[in-house]
Amino acid sequence: MADSTIEQGSGSKKRSRFKALKFQHLGKYFLFVLLLVIQSFVAYTIIERNYESIYSYTTSFFPTESGKYELEQIIVNPADTNGQRYLLVELSLELVDKEDEQLIEVNISKIRNNLIEYLSSRSVSQLEGIEKKENLRFELVSIINSTIERRSVRNLYYSKYVMQ
Repeated sequence: MADSTIEQGSGSKKRSRFKALKFQHLGKYFLFVLLLVIQSFVAYTIIERNYESIYSYTTSFFPTESGKYELEQIIVNPADTNGQRYLLVELSLELVDKEDEQLIEVNISKIRNNLIEYLSSRSVSQLEGIEKKENLRFELVSIINSTIERRSVRNLYYSKYVMQ
């Protein structure tokens, strides 16, 4: 009988120890969730009180008005066509800032020359297809930006794209 009370005592110790470990384990999760809620509340309160200054600070990085420039049409004979085919392209440029329009205007001869050289070096297969035209857009933006030595072209749109 004495042995059974000793076994019951050690069994109850194991159960109470298990409960304590389980409580500590759950307590960690509870503290983590509580800390996350408190941190969210503090962040919300700070932003709520200072929204105007935060908004004006973040918008000061972007110009208020973007520029736009229309390039005249460019006609080239693609590579390996012996003058039998041509590509007619007219481009619209979306600029980062309105002041970049003057930069494009000053360098328009260089830009047109570089675009003509690049487009005429491409074969017909490199100029046809939707995916290839999209890749070409990114390459043309890169050419224009490198020509003016400034990242001022935000986007390029095809006003006309005719392959004959």
